[in-house]
Amino acid sequence: LLFSLFWKRMNRNGALAGVLVGAFTVVVWKQLEGGIFDVYELLPGFILASISVVVVSLLTAPPSATVQSMYETYEKNLVEFD
Repeated sequence: LLFSLFWKRMNRNGALAGVLVGAFTVVVWKQLEGGIFDVYELLPGFILASISVVVVSLLTAPPSATVQSMYETYEKNLVEFD
């Protein structure tokens, strides 16, 4: 969600990858224990999901021109609001 608000290059595939990697990480991390696995599972889930969003978004096609123009309109209106 954060990437979709602040990065216009994020696409559907990146979002899907982030959701899947984040969920998988949280489920697996919770089952492990000791050492680094004592860290609360949301932190590694967020970090790995963020990495997967960036990597998959950059490796796949960018969002359509319509989506990018909507993002630019939102960004312009937000700047004018400040």
